[in-house]
Amino acid sequence: MKPEDKNIEQLLNEVAQLKIENSVLRELESKHTEIKEALDQERSLYLDLANAFPSGMYRLRVFASHYTIQEKWMSSKEAPYILEFVNNRFCEILNLSREDYEHNPAIINDLIFENDKTEFARRNIEANKHRIPFLWEGCMIVKGEKLWVHFESLPRLLDNGDILWTGILYDINIRKNFEQEIKRKNEELNNINIEKDRILSIIGHDMKTPFNAIIGFCDLLSEKIKLNDYKQIERYADIISHSSQRAMDLLRNLIQWSQSQTDKKNFNPENFEMTDTIDEVLLLLKDIAEHKSISVTKSTPAQIPIFADKIMISTIIRNLVSNAIKFTPFGGSICIHAYPTSDTIVMSVSDTGIGINRMNIQLLFKIGSNITTQGTNNEPGTGMGLILCKEFIDRHDGKIWVESEEGKGTIITFTIPNNKNKE
Repeated sequence: MKPEDKNIEQLLNEVAQLKIENSVLRELESKHTEIKEALDQERSLYLDLANAFPSGMYRLRVFASHYTIQEKWMSSKEAPYILEFVNNRFCEILNLSREDYEHNPAIINDLIFENDKTEFARRNIEANKHRIPFLWEGCMIVKGEKLWVHFESLPRLLDNGDILWTGILYDINIRKNFEQEIKRKNEELNNINIEKDRILSIIGHDMKTPFNAIIGFCDLLSEKIKLNDYKQIERYADIISHSSQRAMDLLRNLIQWSQSQTDKKNFNPENFEMTDTIDEVLLLLKDIAEHKSISVTKSTPAQIPIFADKIMISTIIRNLVSNAIKFTPFGGSICIHAYPTSDTIVMSVSDTGIGINRMNIQLLFKIGSNITTQGTNNEPGTGMGLILCKEFIDRHDGKIWVESEEGKGTIITFTIPNNKNKE
């Protein structure tokens, strides 16, 4: 029916109907606006809550296919998931912008520390396969730095077979560093206990031996003096001298080592001439070397300026030269070399002594090794000299090493940084 064919009454009815429909539409539009505003408000509240959360929050979707393939979890290329939501804290922890994860929604895979990727993949495959909570703790590389993190998330299976994971990311770097520091301290304490046990063993056994000899031979010496047995008197006097020297060497090293352990701050570097210190040590040990007819030569520049702890350097040189004399036979030779390089001071003590077998070389600087050897004139060893040397060289950030062949001699070399004239 054409509008002109309709009567006025019909037209009025249609207009009334249109008004009703228009009113319904306006009412629906108003309700839609209210619902949209409510949803926007809810979303805003949700985002505010998520962004106020002190840990990272995230939601990711794992696709129904390919998530059991380990290689898919090793990089963001063809990864079996996408990040659908992250809060601000998530971005802060991983130092990402929202554009970063929006551009690469599987960026987590690229950030996992290489050594942890296999375990990260295994945990993800296991959690998705069995629909169990995902828990993983490991390292990520964030802007070139290692960062310890902890992931926790729960799965929800969707109708299409995808799995929606909602979880939390924790920055545990401080905790892990603290744990590693505790572990390091525990190792230090364990080493200290080993050293303490070693020292007690030395004091209880090695110190007892020379003093027992001194006491015993002093009694015998008294008897021989009464009998005017000068041959035996001289022999016993030599034994008492050797025992006293051993006790003194051991006691001196023990005291210096103990001081270095109990007062780590007792390190007093100064400028001095190393050549002069070498000469002082050689003068101190001259009589002992001459007693065994050992020639001691020195090959050094006229001056070697050095910035170091003078007492420690003197102790190192004294122990090395004393050891060389002790283990070199009558008529042997010892040579001291020292010279500066652009960045180190190098010194070596070589001898024509009895040498050291390869197995013992590895144990010389270990405090629990119990490596002690008698000298060529039955001079007793203490096992502490080289340990003390290494302790003092380590304090200077230097190095020490041994080259030796049984029956042919030994060369012990050490270096320390060349910080001459340092203020």
